[in-house]
Amino acid sequence: MNTSAAFTPSELDLQAYADGQADATLRNKIEAYLERHPEALREIEQLRQDAQALRLALEAVPATALPARLDPFRIRRELRSRTQRRVAIAASLVLTLSLGTLGGWQMRDMSMRKTYLPMADATQAYRMFAGNDMAQAVDLKSSESAPLQDWLNHHFVQAAPLPDFSAYGFKPVGGRLMASDKGAAAMVLYQNPQGQAVVYYVRPPGELFNFGSGNRQDGNLLTQYWRQGRYFYAVVSPANNPATLPVQRAIEPDRPQT
Repeated sequence: MNTSAAFTPSELDLQAYADGQADATLRNKIEAYLERHPEALREIEQLRQDAQALRLALEAVPATALPARLDPFRIRRELRSRTQRRVAIAASLVLTLSLGTLGGWQMRDMSMRKTYLPMADATQAYRMFAGNDMAQAVDLKSSESAPLQDWLNHHFVQAAPLPDFSAYGFKPVGGRLMASDKGAAAMVLYQNPQGQAVVYYVRPPGELFNFGSGNRQDGNLLTQYWRQGRYFYAVVSPANNPATLPVQRAIEPDRPQT
């Protein structure tokens, strides 16, 4: 790429060239520009004539009466220096703002990580859908594991096998597709004859979802979570409930570790 072809000198550049103050790099660029734009020679010649006329006018003034700050060459040098300082200050401000923005986002991310509760969406899904009318809230109704597993496999790549809670009195009711910040999530509802519910939840990982296995209690709900393969999983059930305690104990020893 020929960068000289794209160069257009500023008025200060032309003044420096006319005064013989341009460095070698700037002089070469301006001369290449003049070859393409010979009409600019008239502007440079006019600058030289103006400088000469100013020098002749100042020669009639005693040297002691001419303040150094009025010297035309000094004025032009100061203008160029001032322009360079402004460019440097602007670049510094841009860098400072960029670093400040990056730091702000990093602080925001750290704050969110500190306050984020793992698999909070699974807990919220239980509260929203595991009610008395849970059978009406599902996308796929089934009391058999096979259709629900096929349904999960359709939406998730290599989804883990559905847990079997039938030994503890909980059988599947159906599944519902959910939405997360990183794509589809899903829950499978289980229910016992007394109407109590357990939720099995799967979701893809996100920026904030970089946790291992664990459990936490939120109000009257216990959320047990882990990562297996591509996804995060959780089982949400009522805490301190004799009916769901066997389910919670069964999950804990077999929960995959990250």
